[in-house]
Amino acid sequence: MACVDPFLQFDDESFALQLQLEEIEAQRELQSGKWTEGSPPDFSLAFDDFETELKKALLLVEDLKFAHSIARAVASDAVAIEESRAEETQSIQDRDFALSLNEDGNLLSQDTTDLPEMSRLGAESVDWDHVLRAIEAPTLSNRSYSTVAGPSTYYTLRQEVFLEHLPQLKVECSVCGEAVHPHATVRLVCGDVYCKPCLKSFFLRVAKDESLFPPTCHRQAIDISTIEADFSIEELAAYRSAELEFTSTDRVYCARPECAKFIPMPQRTADCASCGACSAETCMHCKALAHDGGCPADEAKQSLINFADEQGWKPCFGCGEMVFRYEGCDHMTCRCSAEFCYRCGVKWKECPCGDWVPELLDRRAQQVVDREAPWPLAPAIRQQRVVAMVQELQTNHECDHSGKFTKLEGSRRGKVCEMCGTRHWKYILSCKRCHMLACEDCRRHRL
Repeated sequence: MACVDPFLQFDDESFALQLQLEEIEAQRELQSGKWTEGSPPDFSLAFDDFETELKKALLLVEDLKFAHSIARAVASDAVAIEESRAEETQSIQDRDFALSLNEDGNLLSQDTTDLPEMSRLGAESVDWDHVLRAIEAPTLSNRSYSTVAGPSTYYTLRQEVFLEHLPQLKVECSVCGEAVHPHATVRLVCGDVYCKPCLKSFFLRVAKDESLFPPTCHRQAIDISTIEADFSIEELAAYRSAELEFTSTDRVYCARPECAKFIPMPQRTADCASCGACSAETCMHCKALAHDGGCPADEAKQSLINFADEQGWKPCFGCGEMVFRYEGCDHMTCRCSAEFCYRCGVKWKECPCGDWVPELLDRRAQQVVDREAPWPLAPAIRQQRVVAMVQELQTNHECDHSGKFTKLEGSRRGKVCEMCGTRHWKYILSCKRCHMLACEDCRRHRL
């Protein structure tokens, strides 16, 4: 398993703190005006307090770097120190044995404390131990914890235990809210900080839910390499298999209903696809189990197409999946990420169709007005608001939701996310422009 160098991480934290200190100084220079001595404005006091906290954090990071350097030095010289100590011990024992053979009694009583000082390496081992004890004394609260290096003690294990006891700047995970040590977190491109279990859990969800693929956070891609070392061989293989399936434009699945596994391109020929899971053969033309002779007409498939036409369902031009709309505009986004017009089935923005069916637009406007009204409205006032909402929805149809969400408190019945359908009782997010409701998870990974 790869191990992240803590020095690089501490350098990043130190650099970030330095940048914030420079930003405070720059903001001070931008402020103009004078004030009475002893009565500075609120922003000046805020700058001073924030600067003090940043300096404390910077000092703490530097102390951590120093502690790590000590631990690394002890680990790198541990074998040499142990060998030197063993040699010194053996030489003392040999000298004592030689003295015991001497017939002179005075020599037998000679104090071994008059021996020359220990070798340089031996002295250094004592010095390092003294320094480490001095560091751990105020931080470990008199716990029984040894920092003496030895060949049987691995540096990474000692480092992990020591980090758990060192006071350091903990950070809050953006997902679970737990305060964790920085070395157990990953900072993404969007700025969110994930603890490693939360990030790993998200990638495992992506492998099972195509609507989350490709993995993103606030529309910024997440590279699996940031957490790949925490995956088992089986988990990584499952993710890679899902990745191959979700990026395929021509999908073929095993015709055996009890299997139905995705069959990748290398396992296909022009007429047949072989399932790697159950070894069943699937016809590439009718997608049924392989058969001899010409491919017969797939009556079941044609029957489904006819039924879909009757119901008004539309096939996605990207993956061929049937899509059913029960409300909303004509802009459809399939789980394969293809975007198309629901009215004509053509790729979005390549047809003359409008954005809304009038009946569905009016229905959506009424839904939003009734949902946001604090109490039942008089018919005349409600109709006015519906008309205004129709215009607002038409104007903000192509809303990107960027930074436009507000938090709505939950209710006894809860509020349902309009993306994943999950009901939330604590709170839900509402876009100020298009009035869409989304949960925290969908806002972060699906929008």
